[in-house]
Amino acid sequence: MSAPANLTRVFAVIEALAGNSRHGLRLAQIAEAVRQSSPTTLRDLQALEALGYAGRIPGKDERWHLKPRLVQIAIAHQQEVGREEQQLDDFRNRYSRTPN
Repeated sequence: MSAPANLTRVFAVIEALAGNSRHGLRLAQIAEAVRQSSPTTLRDLQALEALGYAGRIPGKDERWHLKPRLVQIAIAHQQEVGREEQQLDDFRNRYSRTPN
């Protein structure tokens, strides 16, 4: 099953902004990267902004960047994976010990 077109576009915008958080990108740069019109890309950016995932750089309103929310989600996922790995390691250790 394929993703809806607007969801695919929004993720393309996120990927275009990735790695550009310090200086950001102009709308035209993002639109070119995602191969969409500027008005369509602006709507996608505004949707991401409303959700707290992207925004304009203060003092540089013409430049867009990812907000920390995406990084926070990635960190939470990484922490969950770490907890699961620790539980698996504990389980392995309990069952791999040589009986006394």
